[in-house]
Amino acid sequence: MPRYVVVAGIDFGTSFTKVVLRDNNTPGSKAVVVPFPQRPDGLLPSLVGIQGDKLMAPTFPEGVDYVPYLKMLAAHIAGGENFGDAPIRTPVALKALLRSRTDLELARDLLALYFAHVIAATEDFIRNDSPWRDFDFSPKSSDDFLIFQLGVPTGLLADGGKTERLFREAFIAGYELRREVDVKMAIARPHSMWSKGVDKALNGDKGDLDKRFEWQCLLYPEVAAAVQTVFRSPNARDGLYITMDVGAGTVDLNAFRRFSGHPGDRRTKRIAQLDYYSAIVCPLGVQNLKDPHGAVELRSKEQIRQELRQSLRTLYGRAIRYQPNNRDLRRRTWDDATFFIFGGGARYSGYRNNFIAGLEEAGINHPQAHNLPEANDISCPRRVEFGRFAVAYGLSFFRPSLNTVSLPHELEPFAKLYPEIANRPPKPYGFNWDD
Repeated sequence: MPRYVVVAGIDFGTSFTKVVLRDNNTPGSKAVVVPFPQRPDGLLPSLVGIQGDKLMAPTFPEGVDYVPYLKMLAAHIAGGENFGDAPIRTPVALKALLRSRTDLELARDLLALYFAHVIAATEDFIRNDSPWRDFDFSPKSSDDFLIFQLGVPTGLLADGGKTERLFREAFIAGYELRREVDVKMAIARPHSMWSKGVDKALNGDKGDLDKRFEWQCLLYPEVAAAVQTVFRSPNARDGLYITMDVGAGTVDLNAFRRFSGHPGDRRTKRIAQLDYYSAIVCPLGVQNLKDPHGAVELRSKEQIRQELRQSLRTLYGRAIRYQPNNRDLRRRTWDDATFFIFGGGARYSGYRNNFIAGLEEAGINHPQAHNLPEANDISCPRRVEFGRFAVAYGLSFFRPSLNTVSLPHELEPFAKLYPEIANRPPKPYGFNWDD
């Protein structure tokens, strides 16, 4: 029996990356936010600096050029675009690095460098400032395990798994090269040397690599990670939920139900269950309205308003295929749902207003948008709300114990999944096809 099984949940955000640690082997232990060099608030810029032919990430000195919105950019490259055609502008200095690498290889290099810094800083924090300072990092230790789990932007681009493959390879390479970077994030690395290291880390049979990293450097769809947060928080309650996570690049929407076991089944009475009804990832984040890097084309508030409300109507339309909105004289099923808004962009009033308006247009009576309550098993940095760490919090639970979810493009309508009973009258609320 291992002593510690610490899981590092990494929310690789469009603007900032967050890491939350949790010992999954000690019931009742608290989760911990990882601070970074020059970033004690735990919000690490998602950037890679370029200094001539050198790379550094992400707390670079003034005057160094940088690649912004690395997550979104890498997803576009994985989907077949190149740096010149992607909707995110990159610095001229990046072009020189393409002389020796393909666009996909360079994207992998940049991601691996960033992940290596995040992993190195996390291990340094565990050694020196965490509740697990006696953690045994020796290679053959069977007492302590540290597992890294990364949220990936699956669902934004239907690319047949190419995004996941790119992020998985870069994540593994970053883990393998974590001791090659400066934990203080102040020393640049020559790109030529770094790229050779990445190639060496990934060299060999892909099956052997996957087997070796079967329980390390795991991926999870970030759109569903926030669902796990609402689902697993010690102060979570049963019921229907619609959530909106507003980031810099995307807005993630989810509709689901949390319930404690199936009615009448004593064996599962205390085990929380998840019915996952609908998910949408839409590229409507804050960077579309206010871009501090000048790297994307801005859009009008009216465009964002229309598309966001349509996405909410679509989300709800899909959700009621699984959980019908049964009517009575006063209230309906989804009128009693809980509606959470969180993420770095949640403080912008336009998103909150459109969240409420979109739900009303979908057919929900008098919805109220609430901030995500802070889980009582985590201490967040001062003046940073819990919603900024929601995805990392959800990812701090070991993936094999996370509830099964379907990715946005995998969710099929009820009639397609169960045609033989699709036309039957819906059961009363509390009993759906999963029951």
